[in-house]
Amino acid sequence: MLSEIGSNFWLNPNQSFNDTNIGTPEQFKCKGSDYVWLSTGRSAIKYVLKSIESRKQNLKKVAILPSFTCDSVFEPFIHLGYEVYYYPVKRDLSITSNAILETIFNHDASIVLFHRYFGFNTLDDQIDRMCDLLRGFGKYTIEDCTQCLYSNIPRAKSDFTLGSIRKWTGTPDGGFAVCREGVFENKPKNFDRALEQAKVRASYAKYLYLFEHEGGKNEMLALYRKAEDILEQQNEFYDISPMSIKVQANLDEDELTKKRRKNFNFLFQYLKGDIQPLFELGESQFVPLYFPIFVNDRVSLQKHLVNNAIYAPVVWPKDEHQPTQCEGAEYAYNHLLCIPIDQRYGIDDMKRVVEVINNFFNKKV
Repeated sequence: MLSEIGSNFWLNPNQSFNDTNIGTPEQFKCKGSDYVWLSTGRSAIKYVLKSIESRKQNLKKVAILPSFTCDSVFEPFIHLGYEVYYYPVKRDLSITSNAILETIFNHDASIVLFHRYFGFNTLDDQIDRMCDLLRGFGKYTIEDCTQCLYSNIPRAKSDFTLGSIRKWTGTPDGGFAVCREGVFENKPKNFDRALEQAKVRASYAKYLYLFEHEGGKNEMLALYRKAEDILEQQNEFYDISPMSIKVQANLDEDELTKKRRKNFNFLFQYLKGDIQPLFELGESQFVPLYFPIFVNDRVSLQKHLVNNAIYAPVVWPKDEHQPTQCEGAEYAYNHLLCIPIDQRYGIDDMKRVVEVINNFFNKKV
């Protein structure tokens, strides 16, 4: 059986944890007057929106978001009754402050959320000026730092910063929110025990399946689906779970950073064929989430990778309720594929990725 590359993180049931202090979101360069740990990044968005509404009576519930984004970003706005518009994203996934400003004033929106992509600084250098300007007009800015948690990028001077930690390691859950001024009220005190137990059970099952050859793949995947169903049904705010605190507190950030960067640079150097890497890493301050590529025949390449036990996700599928917004976002929704490069893998794994992808294009010639 080929060793799998990608998909859900596993947890080793035999691992012991030394530290159980997760600290504060300052570890992600997110500073402010107050913070709260939560179960997910999605709930962090909803929590921030509720906080804004409690601070400003008669808030006009109109928001603008990036035209290329995840459904977990815009769903909290929709669920809370916001009218949502989208600002343009360029083909290289860069975003200009002027485009955000034009969109927010065209629609007289009260809130703007922005984020960088895949660990790279895709916002221009006017973002702080934009935040100050919008604050002067009584509008609120939110930076979602999920995709650049470990990159050495200064956070914007937004009113709120937030993020999810689940995308980077094997925590069962975990998100946070930080406010620039004031305090958060009604912080959750209880964690979602059912979600924690379901995620841990699935993550243990994957480890046993991969490394101890115990159990079946279908059963393991069913456990992950059950856990995701629990997450989807969350309708209240939860604190981060104890297991997530342990996993995050014991994370080797240095290993995470070095491996992701090394794996990224290896793929950048040796991948050939009809692909276009979105970013070049070099020796910069960025820590990549994936190795994102544009590819014309995405469906066939992704199927070929799956046949070789490499699971490269589409980040993100376009939601059926999301209209076409701009050429850059539409191209990304149709052509973007993300190659796993995280800290679970080394250069031997990347060599296999290169061999599989290059063989795919060689056969097509």
